[in-house]
Amino acid sequence: MLEFLFGTKQDRQDRAQARAAVETLYGEVVRQTRQPAMYLDWQVPDTLDGRYDMLVLHAFVLFRALGRLSHEQAAATGRAEADTDASGLSQALFDHMLRDLDTNLREAGVSDMRIGSRMKKLTKAFYGRVASYEAGLDADDGDRTLREALDRNVYQKVAAPPEGLAALATYVRTLVATADTWTWDDLSHGIARYPGLPIASEPALS
Repeated sequence: MLEFLFGTKQDRQDRAQARAAVETLYGEVVRQTRQPAMYLDWQVPDTLDGRYDMLVLHAFVLFRALGRLSHEQAAATGRAEADTDASGLSQALFDHMLRDLDTNLREAGVSDMRIGSRMKKLTKAFYGRVASYEAGLDADDGDRTLREALDRNVYQKVAAPPEGLAALATYVRTLVATADTWTWDDLSHGIARYPGLPIASEPALS
């Protein structure tokens, strides 16, 4: 009866490992968004919107990798992609990200009355950015479409510096190439090794 209610010891260990993987992976995404060079050298706006867009970029390649692994697991097991372990981790990670965004909005002073609409806006923005970055990566136009997507989203309220925009587009390509090497064994244990960034030309962000 107790096992029915609470699961076996192995079930509890598996859930604990899954939670730890989600928290570690998301923590690495957040850490990457705080790299000073993006804001100081590439002139990504150091604002809530700018940091949100950097969060989206780094989360995007992680979800992209999990999508690839889900496809591979489905092909290997005959299960639907939605039923694979990689898909389950992806959903848990997405839910965790939304909870964190909700918490950050509340800490920034957004009222309970407005939190729902703000979260819907952020979620819609996430999917829109993912679609535009996928289109940019697929386009055979020398990164023109990708740069336009980054300009429109990341630098939406400021003039994008040409060198910074070019560097960011190159970095996105590097992110994707790196994420293509991530394995299920790594991600299921919370390991996602993002590429390094150049040392910022000014002191680090506080």
